[in-house]
Amino acid sequence: MDHVTAETTFDQPTVSVVITAYNAAAFLHRAIESALGQTHRPLEIIVVDDGSTDETASVAARYPVKVIRQANGGPGSARNTGILAARGEWIALLDHDDTWFPDKTRLQLERATEGVSAVFSEKAPNTSEVTFEQMFWRNYGGNPSSTIIRRDVLLELGLFDSDRSLLGVDDYNLWLRFLLQGFRFRTTPTLYAFTPAPDHYGGNEDKMLEAELVNIDKIAALAGIDRLEVDRRKRAVRLAYVPALIMARRLGVARRHLRALGFDRRAVRYWVAFLPAPLLNARRRVRRLFSGDPGTTR
Repeated sequence: MDHVTAETTFDQPTVSVVITAYNAAAFLHRAIESALGQTHRPLEIIVVDDGSTDETASVAARYPVKVIRQANGGPGSARNTGILAARGEWIALLDHDDTWFPDKTRLQLERATEGVSAVFSEKAPNTSEVTFEQMFWRNYGGNPSSTIIRRDVLLELGLFDSDRSLLGVDDYNLWLRFLLQGFRFRTTPTLYAFTPAPDHYGGNEDKMLEAELVNIDKIAALAGIDRLEVDRRKRAVRLAYVPALIMARRLGVARRHLRALGFDRRAVRYWVAFLPAPLLNARRRVRRLFSGDPGTTR
């Protein structure tokens, strides 16, 4: 179908919506309708079907959007395809299982004052003042579905890194490169509904951890970060993920990362991962029984 044509004047920024979709037939209609319902009408809505095997393309075709189908390449690759096809000054990213509040685009454009190249929903107070060094130690960057970003800036940055080993953190990688190049962002309160599908990649702790480690190496190479700082950051990431790996009983993965940590007093509490799984499960049941808390899981 034809793309959406906005009724704009010369002083209104043009916005291209890029929706990435993979096996999204059950969710995609909500995302598209939330984009169509924006009070600042988009110039166009582009749906990139990233190699779906369900009816994703058919669902998209019911709406006034442009549909691009490609072989599966992952979210970064799909976003890049949409960005390259877009005509707007600003790119508004949206994952297939998320939705926007009606004023999302309008309110974010109001924050896009001179010198600001991106706007997203903040994760913590004063996010707009975060430096590259702070971002390296914690991902303050906006969820893609919460973000608008200048198309020319994305092109200057070389778009998203589509390396599949970065799946799950390709947006974090982009924000680090964004700050490293001296670009500025601003934030808004939450203006979208984050409603991940059951198979959402962020719920896969072992793959997310591996992607985080790859990202650290990539960014360190770009920024010239010394080996000691890289090792410290990797230790912090491993310590952050090991508890979730134990709770999910991904014990082999947890043990491998505990060995990589070596002797670390902060990791001692997690050495329970070296116990046999049946013993850990029995321990969990006993803890639940005596704590009276059904959420006790380790």
